[in-house]
Amino acid sequence: MSSPADGVSVEATPAWIAVTVEVDPSLAEVVINFLFELGASGVLTDETASGGARLEAAFHATEQTRVAEALDRYLVSLGGSGSVRAAPVAPVDWTEIYRRHHRPVSVGRRLLVAPPWDVPAAPEREVLVIEPGMAFGTGQHETTRGCLEAIETIVTSGQVASALDVGTGSGILALALARLGVPRVIGLDLDRAVLPLARANLVANRAPGVALVAGTAAALRGRFDLVVANLLAKTVVDEASALARAVAGSGHLVISGILADQVPDVLAAYPAWRVESSRGDGEWRTLTLVRDP
Repeated sequence: MSSPADGVSVEATPAWIAVTVEVDPSLAEVVINFLFELGASGVLTDETASGGARLEAAFHATEQTRVAEALDRYLVSLGGSGSVRAAPVAPVDWTEIYRRHHRPVSVGRRLLVAPPWDVPAAPEREVLVIEPGMAFGTGQHETTRGCLEAIETIVTSGQVASALDVGTGSGILALALARLGVPRVIGLDLDRAVLPLARANLVANRAPGVALVAGTAAALRGRFDLVVANLLAKTVVDEASALARAVAGSGHLVISGILADQVPDVLAAYPAWRVESSRGDGEWRTLTLVRDP
């Protein structure tokens, strides 16, 4: 795997760059989703001579460093290997490609996620309008959908008076919690830069009452009936103690961003908990945990 310094370089600064990633075919789908979550305006796929998968995505040239670093971290988290490089491209109108990817998505029995330019009439569902951008969480990725389904099940089946969304990103999970009737919701993110994006989505959806906080779960005081953490598996393990402390005695902990083969290692970090439910979507798993009496 190349580093951003030696694997992604261009001689000039064009309006657009094409970021090319070569990965094992088994990782192609999840990396495509990740490219779109990073803000790609289109992804082309091809097969390499050696049988690998070549993915090409367009980004503004100013995004080169951010995209390269994020891709390197993501490939490492998947346990795979790949090469990342970039090259200038001629101006292309990617708007239609971008919009074709971000379509309304029905999730569970009560939720529907839609981009601002395609909001359907769905009186039987809670419509969450999310502007795709730099922050993770548009409803397109398997882990986001898994968390939304888990949230709906928990809130519908029991009394949830408070909830914490760790790694809130676009704010989609915090918004869903509020729309499903949770009276006290906090969205937490370590990256201060994403909080204005989350706030904009909350305000646009008329959910300004959700509190947004910059920091880590370990720094928070108080306990919640429901804690949701859609993070990478390594972070879910590293933050296990803080996440567990944030859950009230009989509360639920929903964790995601976990590949199927990472589940045993993740669960080992939560020895006092049992799996109440597990949701699978492709290679991804979303786990709902409760304390083991």
